[in-house]
Amino acid sequence: MFWLLLLLTIFWTGILVDFLIGLKKIPSMDNVEADEMDEFVSVIIPAKDEQESIRQTIMSLLNQRKVNLEVIAVNDRSEDQTGAIMKDLAEVYPNVKMMNIEHLPSGWLGKNHALSCGVSAAAGTHLLFTDADIKFESQALAKALTYMKEKELDHLTAAPDLRGNSFLLRGLISFFLFGFNYLKRPWTANLKNNKGGMGVGAFQLLTQDCYQSIGGHEAIKMRPDDDLALGMRIKRKGYRQNLVTALNSLSVEWYPNTKAALRGFEKNAFAGLNYSIPLALTALAGVFVSHLFPFLFLFSPVGAVQIISGLNVVLLFYLYALSTKRLTTYPLRLVFALPIFALLFVYMLARALVLTWIRGGIEWRGSRYTLKELKQHFRNNEED
Repeated sequence: MFWLLLLLTIFWTGILVDFLIGLKKIPSMDNVEADEMDEFVSVIIPAKDEQESIRQTIMSLLNQRKVNLEVIAVNDRSEDQTGAIMKDLAEVYPNVKMMNIEHLPSGWLGKNHALSCGVSAAAGTHLLFTDADIKFESQALAKALTYMKEKELDHLTAAPDLRGNSFLLRGLISFFLFGFNYLKRPWTANLKNNKGGMGVGAFQLLTQDCYQSIGGHEAIKMRPDDDLALGMRIKRKGYRQNLVTALNSLSVEWYPNTKAALRGFEKNAFAGLNYSIPLALTALAGVFVSHLFPFLFLFSPVGAVQIISGLNVVLLFYLYALSTKRLTTYPLRLVFALPIFALLFVYMLARALVLTWIRGGIEWRGSRYTLKELKQHFRNNEED
């Protein structure tokens, strides 16, 4: 056990070096001095059953300063009042367009299809893909455009303040971000090469030329992780991309409760593991061993094991704190509940994988997508 814990110490030390270098490469756009922008932006919002939030999101966009924009609100087969709210706003505000989707074509995920339809009606030189529950500070878009112009970017994606209304949800969010950082290394978006890349669904701003050149959402039409897939495709094609934080400029409620978080995890868990069962099992074992073993062996009767376990625990807490401080607005006392959040994460991942396997696919917002077609489109996208 000592040697396993020693290997973990080496691993976490390497991750610490990567974090210390990488997280510094992710700037904040909150302090950007916004210029008056001439670019015309088409903001595309897909929405299915989002009556609780869609009005606030559209109004926060209409209140944007120093920027010219149109809002293309796409009602994707909603069964609540989402469509009616969009229609009312479109009748009052001339720069709000509404689209209705009544049927989902075969071979498409609903959100990807809605975004693609929205682009077909877009007149802007720039496109902003966002969600139906995002709240925008009044100069958020102008700041993003100013930053994008200064850095001569083709694509800018921004991480918002992910609000959680309970200690458990905030812990899950911060733990997810911690794991995402060392698995996906999001700062690769800001490196001058074609590797890595990043996309955050809350805010993806890119030029129309870039979008069309990479094949649009047609190229990733069956990817549940459409935001990440789009960002990685943009980077792979050689376009200039940056990831920034926008904790004071953008905010969103991650999920209203833990049950909703479990449902949301079902959609993306297997996609994030490339639909590979061996990789999924490795991930489950890896999280359990790397995040929980050090805590368990703090109580070992062997002094050397206790010491090396303690060193691992210190490294874990420090890494978790670095990630939480940089990417959230949460109090750092959350880090001391890391083993609880790790256990919950293992449960959520195992549950999502078992349900995906039993169902033979994923069920999301009233539609079902088979594992076979998801895998096929994933392979096609990776080969392209």
